[in-house]
Amino acid sequence: MKRIFGGKCLIYFIMLFFLVGVVNVSPAGAQQRPLEHIFIISVDGLSYEGFISAPVNNMKHMAGEGVMDTKCMALKVDTIEAAEASLITGALPEDHRHVTVKNRIETESLFEIIRKLGKSYVVIDGSGGKLKSFEDRDKTYFSCDSANSDEKVLEQALAVFNKQKPFLTYIYLNDCRNALLALDDKAYYETVRSFDLALGTFINNLRKQDNYYNSLIIVTSPRSSSPSNQVPLIMQGPGLKTNTTISNSMITDVVPTICRLLKVDNPAGNRGITAYDALLLSYEEQYLAMLKWAESLKSDRVAAWSKYFELQDTLYQTIYQMTAIKEEKQSIFNFMGEKEQTINKMKSQMRAERFIYLSIFVLMLLGYGVEYKLLKRKFMLFK
Repeated sequence: MKRIFGGKCLIYFIMLFFLVGVVNVSPAGAQQRPLEHIFIISVDGLSYEGFISAPVNNMKHMAGEGVMDTKCMALKVDTIEAAEASLITGALPEDHRHVTVKNRIETESLFEIIRKLGKSYVVIDGSGGKLKSFEDRDKTYFSCDSANSDEKVLEQALAVFNKQKPFLTYIYLNDCRNALLALDDKAYYETVRSFDLALGTFINNLRKQDNYYNSLIIVTSPRSSSPSNQVPLIMQGPGLKTNTTISNSMITDVVPTICRLLKVDNPAGNRGITAYDALLLSYEEQYLAMLKWAESLKSDRVAAWSKYFELQDTLYQTIYQMTAIKEEKQSIFNFMGEKEQTINKMKSQMRAERFIYLSIFVLMLLGYGVEYKLLKRKFMLFK
């Protein structure tokens, strides 16, 4: 009996030790390879509707190995330059002021952060030169003909990556945007599918080079291309959870999330919030993350209310100006009425004066006639 009891105690002790070991394993322990490269693939024109309506197996497979928000909130901007600048700065267009290729980004960008870390980056521009202002020095900017397919642009991006091995590779693609402007749903969904196939080839090449699991790969579109203003956001790489769906994210959250993985401060002017629900964190880090998240939300709330008060002041000023214009308009109408009355009165006076002058003239003529006849009769008497 003692031996059986002792054996059971040993078994219970082993099970307890195993359970404690399992419980104490940090989620961050799943991260095995360090972050060596970052790929940001900006697919202009890719929308939530296109993502769910076309067969996009490669994007979904990538999301299965990382995190995905199918309804990420995009920006409503008119130019490629403004949208892409918001993606790399986390700032809004009124802050970074990069609206056309002639403008310069006026807030800190992810490129500057990468440079401060002593690492390199390249920009592969598939728009034909609209992102020329992203060029900082030689061999950092590569322009592709806007007529090139997404597949060719990704091939060139891979060639540049193999040659220079930059830490950050930023790729802009425009096939989906061109198809969207054609207003042909069937052609648009086919273009989304073609991009997905090109993405699969690109990822497969990274796998062959053993550069997939050590790379952070982000696929999204910063600009709204549908009435819903929603776009897919897919992120896969070291430091991120796997097979996880997140929600309520925005395009401006991409840069803060990257900065969190790089353990650096967010760029000045950034308006986004780190996607903490996408990160692999220990329990202590999760607690600290929640505190930072709450701080970010409070800061965002203050910014939102400040913007609301600013809009409210603008509204009151507009109402005041409209009231002043209305009163001025009424004053003008009243003045016009008074003026019309004055004109009518003056016309009446002029008519009366003319009648009086005419009457006097007629009386004078009559007087002259009577006088003439009297004088004529008088002089005729002496003859």
